[in-house]
Amino acid sequence: MPSCYLQVYENIKNTGVDQKYWEEYTSFYEQFWGGPTSPYGLWFGNEYSAFEESLCDHMQIQKKDIKQCLFIKENDEYYICPSEENSKNKLYSYLVNNVVPLHWFLLFTEEQKKVFKTHWGFGAIHYASTVKSGLEMIKDGDDLKALINDMENPAKQTFVKIFDELSITANWLSGFKTDSILILNYGDLLANLPPASLDKEDSVSILSDIKILIREKSFSDSEKLLNFLIERWLKIEFSNKKSESLSAN
Repeated sequence: MPSCYLQVYENIKNTGVDQKYWEEYTSFYEQFWGGPTSPYGLWFGNEYSAFEESLCDHMQIQKKDIKQCLFIKENDEYYICPSEENSKNKLYSYLVNNVVPLHWFLLFTEEQKKVFKTHWGFGAIHYASTVKSGLEMIKDGDDLKALINDMENPAKQTFVKIFDELSITANWLSGFKTDSILILNYGDLLANLPPASLDKEDSVSILSDIKILIREKSFSDSEKLLNFLIERWLKIEFSNKKSESLSAN
């Protein structure tokens, strides 16, 4: 099922008692596979079992004690996104099927967008920022909450829901160091679209424009733009569900 991810990658130096484990894990993984993990990577045949066995031998641990993570390297620093919760009981990653939740777009700016082609042949998009920047983007919208009270329903209800979800996201992000990397990964949501069209995917920019319109109290225009964005993602969701249904038959 096509999915997208909102992920926090924490500096390996900030992982406390697990730092030594993650340093050994990432070092071995790079030696074994020749580079960092990839969110688009797949294991074939007995590759994963072979990796587990080699990892256990190297680290002198049992399979039940293996902890997994995705990791990236930025400016010679390692950042990890483990599969389990951190010390504050916060997950490092959230997954949503078929669509990107609208409030996730409000965490980023258009300049943070990267478009690339996966080794599977489909185009992909991700936005990269920091937890500090994401929290600042949420705070930047605080003044809009009072303004949307002057809106008419159903647009008012939709915006209230978006900002309620942003508050939940802010609480989640507050459980990480502010220098952690925040990534919105579209995953394979847009696999059915031509790669050349990905440069035109501007949902982040559209929501930025909506914020401007709300501040100007151009509520009718902000509602039209929001409906346009919702309709776009409904079409993407329908396309993904249709492809999933066809592949199952």
